[in-house]
Amino acid sequence: MKRESRKKEWTDSRRMPYLAPVGERTGTRSHSSTAFGKGKDMKRIIALFVMAVAVLAVSSAMAAETSVKGTIFTTWMLNKTDGQDNYNAFSVDRAYLGDESKLSDYTSLRITFDIRPEKFSTKKQTIVDSDDDTVTVPAMSAYDGNPVILKYAYADWKIKPVAQYVKVRFGLQPTMYLNYMDGIWSRRYVEKNIGDLYGWTSTADLGLSALFTLGPQGNLGEAGLSVFNGTKYSDVTDKNKNKDVNLFAKISPFYSNGDFHLVTFFGQFYTGTQNKEITGSTEASDWRKQIVSAGAKLAYQKTVDLCLDANVQTLGQGSGNDDLKQRGLSFWGNLYLNSIVSDTSPLKTLVLFGRVDAYDPNTDLDKDGNTMIIAGVECAPVKGVKASLNYRHTSFQDDEAAALKYVSLNTEFKF
Repeated sequence: MKRESRKKEWTDSRRMPYLAPVGERTGTRSHSSTAFGKGKDMKRIIALFVMAVAVLAVSSAMAAETSVKGTIFTTWMLNKTDGQDNYNAFSVDRAYLGDESKLSDYTSLRITFDIRPEKFSTKKQTIVDSDDDTVTVPAMSAYDGNPVILKYAYADWKIKPVAQYVKVRFGLQPTMYLNYMDGIWSRRYVEKNIGDLYGWTSTADLGLSALFTLGPQGNLGEAGLSVFNGTKYSDVTDKNKNKDVNLFAKISPFYSNGDFHLVTFFGQFYTGTQNKEITGSTEASDWRKQIVSAGAKLAYQKTVDLCLDANVQTLGQGSGNDDLKQRGLSFWGNLYLNSIVSDTSPLKTLVLFGRVDAYDPNTDLDKDGNTMIIAGVECAPVKGVKASLNYRHTSFQDDEAAALKYVSLNTEFKF
């Protein structure tokens, strides 16, 4: 007679436990822990290399128009989600260090390193063990230092005799639509734009681009065509021979109007193959990837603006399966107090902002989406410094999923 299943549960829900390396948990040295140690040595070597590059960049400034730039994102977070007991923590979320060099009137280089915490996580799951007992395993996370990743490494070449209109870019470079959205959102230190947040494309990829300026001195905007591997800068492993194609553009139709010169419209069409191995009878079209995006910034002077980022993605699911369709929509707005208050007011450096994201990971399913709302105030007292106090609320269409609530103080420092 089959013994009735018993239910077990790990109850430490206040914090997700730390997953130590294998050797640390067992008290013995294993092949995994040896590889882990070698990985740490490699990270130290890379870190030393980055510092050497920075020193060389400074010294090379005498020979070329070179600038060394850096950015740091830091956060204090208070978790107001039900059951989290006001857990709070400080963190350094990201640091960038890079060099931009103008070699001539027609060529320039850019190198940027991304330094960020490396975290691993598992989702909560329920399993049945060998004794036929049901075990609930909570979500877990582990931390493995701050690896250095190459984010940008590309060269720009302006083509004679149309150097003012055409530029070719080669190497590990920005994906331009995401770059546009980061520019008009201007708070990546608070949160990524919606396409980056859900990993539809990477903010940088290996490839070749042609960029065209529009209007006098590029004031009307720009357009371009990129051919990419279709990977991401944090993992450049290319698993098939197919390449992705990205068409993009931005237009500022009222650039000569003093009140509405900041009004800009954006768009992209991205098509290619997901980064999966194509073997046997499988065809690239079975794993197709297509993104259509449209964005806009509607602004009056530097007083108020409303912005939109709308995206639809289609992903092939293998031979004989229906495509997966996803939708991401983001709205945000800003009210700049410096144009409203007096020049002597302490409120002059403040911006009030709000953002709403609606994300649907599968348009064919009900109650699988979520809505995120961010509202806050930003202070920019001097050039290169931003700080934001904001509240974030993420609700889910699934009635059983609890809403996530956070209060955060985010900062950005640039040099």
